[in-house]
Amino acid sequence: MASKRSIGKNFRSVWLSVMVSSAGDGMFLTAFPLLAAILTRDPVLIAGVTIASRLPWLMFSLFTGALADRMDRRKLMIGADLIRLVIVGLLGVAILTDVVNIWMLYLSAFLLGTCETLHVNAAQGLIPAIVKPEDLLEANARFASGQIVAAQFIGPPLGVAMFNASMSLPFLADAATFAGSAALVARVPDEHAVEPPTTKILQDIKEGIRYTIETVSLRRLTEILMVVNFFYFAANSLLVLYNEDLLGGNKITFTALSVGAASGTVISRFFLDKITTKLGKTRTLQVSLWAWAIATIGLAVAWEPILAIVMHLVLGLGSGWWIALNTTLRQQITPTRMLGRMNAVSRTVTWGIVPFGALFGGIAARIFGLRGPFIISAVVMTGYALFAKRLLKPVEHAINQQDIRA
Repeated sequence: MASKRSIGKNFRSVWLSVMVSSAGDGMFLTAFPLLAAILTRDPVLIAGVTIASRLPWLMFSLFTGALADRMDRRKLMIGADLIRLVIVGLLGVAILTDVVNIWMLYLSAFLLGTCETLHVNAAQGLIPAIVKPEDLLEANARFASGQIVAAQFIGPPLGVAMFNASMSLPFLADAATFAGSAALVARVPDEHAVEPPTTKILQDIKEGIRYTIETVSLRRLTEILMVVNFFYFAANSLLVLYNEDLLGGNKITFTALSVGAASGTVISRFFLDKITTKLGKTRTLQVSLWAWAIATIGLAVAWEPILAIVMHLVLGLGSGWWIALNTTLRQQITPTRMLGRMNAVSRTVTWGIVPFGALFGGIAARIFGLRGPFIISAVVMTGYALFAKRLLKPVEHAINQQDIRA
């Protein structure tokens, strides 16, 4: 069972702010496509909303990561929340006054995605400054499970219920969550630990890229997650068709697949301390890769919804352990002054690859049939699990040689 000890009031304030804003994100992410479907029935235009929200990770993450290493990370998080408050608030007013259109959704999605890159990069740099080194793994685990609970269990049903009551309501409520998030972060003392900048921001960006590439353990963690995300989303982007055409499922089973993965991630937190104590961090990462391999094999051969739901639960367990450990190790390996840039480089690569994975999945499905991307994903994940020990040697070396800061 996970430890129930307090990690401190500063962490609690930041954690609550993430929970509040994640619940708002969950409302927003369900209401957004519902609104888009009312404004247009063109599937390309509707898909464009998602693309607009993800593009900033490719375009601006390196820049916002560098900002997070030059400025007060608390103030950056508060600023990002307040800007997002204005964006969704204006969108809610546009809906109330019946002047909203699909292009407003594109602009809102793009601006919100840009603010997200700043908020996430700053938050990842702030956590090590407000918790003790021995509490860092537990803090990251609580962050991951808290975000999942808020964004996937609490927010979505609230968003649908509010949208059914009034189209503008979930957007106005989301604005309120950003206000609450900003207020909670403002309670944290100035502990960002960022040194005054003495270089130009372009130099900082180049230094962040160079540091991540030259630090073999960081590069390897990023490389593994990049490949995993590419092939995972190659299959997962077709989950709606997979559910209907291969499993014979409906909307309820489709929802259950997502809930299964989210549940696995939440449950993983309660075993994290025990499994890392018994196996060590590197071997726990290996277990995560095996969980993904088993899950994707199961999904590739599944013929009924129950098996697929169970496999998504296993997938979520692996994801929960990987997220908490990967985040913690990267934070411990990296000097405080580089945390924002390191996180930005990693996210640019591992999140920026997602649209390309989805495109590959669509092409593979056309050529090999709908089960094709799932079989390809299973083969790749199994290969990574089989060679996990060798792949993770640089990470194990970093731990053993005490390159990771206590």
